[in-house]
Amino acid sequence: MITRRTLGIILLAAMAWPNGARVRSAEVEAAHFHHVRLNVTDVKKSMRFYRRVFGAVPIRFRNAADALFVERSFILFNEVDVPPEATLNTGIWHIGWGGVDVKNEYQWWVRHHVDIHTKLSPLPGNDNFYMYVNGPDKELIEINTMGHHRFGHVHFFCDDVNETVSWYSTYLGLKPRVAFRKKPTGDPSTLSGIWMNNIQCDNVNMIFFGKPDYEPSPFWWPDPPLKEIQPTDKRPIDHVAFSFRDIDPVYQRMMAAGVEIVSPPSLDDRLRLRSFFVRGPDHVLIEIVEAKPIPEGLWDE
Repeated sequence: MITRRTLGIILLAAMAWPNGARVRSAEVEAAHFHHVRLNVTDVKKSMRFYRRVFGAVPIRFRNAADALFVERSFILFNEVDVPPEATLNTGIWHIGWGGVDVKNEYQWWVRHHVDIHTKLSPLPGNDNFYMYVNGPDKELIEINTMGHHRFGHVHFFCDDVNETVSWYSTYLGLKPRVAFRKKPTGDPSTLSGIWMNNIQCDNVNMIFFGKPDYEPSPFWWPDPPLKEIQPTDKRPIDHVAFSFRDIDPVYQRMMAAGVEIVSPPSLDDRLRLRSFFVRGPDHVLIEIVEAKPIPEGLWDE
């Protein structure tokens, strides 16, 4: 059976960027990671939470809307009247931050009444740990020992890991850790039985796991087997966004290739942001925004 030490090895391997086969579509400009969009019932409350717990920087995004800056990307908000459905059954499992002295930081979070989802658990090495907390609207957030306190990753669930990473490579020009990962045929509760890959996009590591649809569920998945992945729309983590300097050729390329277009290019007056939406693999809503990469684009209003 998989142990916590084994899971830690998996997580650390995913967080790292080892030498090995890397693939990228030669004709596609590489996208930049732009933002995570959350559905929240109280923007001010969410901003206070991410500032207090994670050190996120409150800003006025393009001098138009309250947002958070997290090193090289943003957290943007949709304010909703009704709390979003928070069942963990979409293509985005959680977002993640690094920690430094996570064992003692955990005690601080407990004393300050942070909503703990998964208690402190060990990782390989001295003083290496991971845990999960709930955000104000039950968005799941991982914290693990990374030697920093920065926004670090987005963790996805997939029906087919290879098809998913191929999509991000083909349409966003991003580089999978390896080109193809054969689906394991052994015990899914062992190290060799976990189907996974990852893609580094700027400072954000995108981790892809095959959905835990088997029984018994591994200890890292305490919920019932995830048989059918649901859309991310209107959930606590609504979507992720990637940027290009010019989105029109990206839109035309995706249209010609038959990518599902959710909405065509338009200007969001509230955010002063031009973008379009597509349906990515595993029903993940993806926004393609027109913006310069950080830090160059940080100075645009």
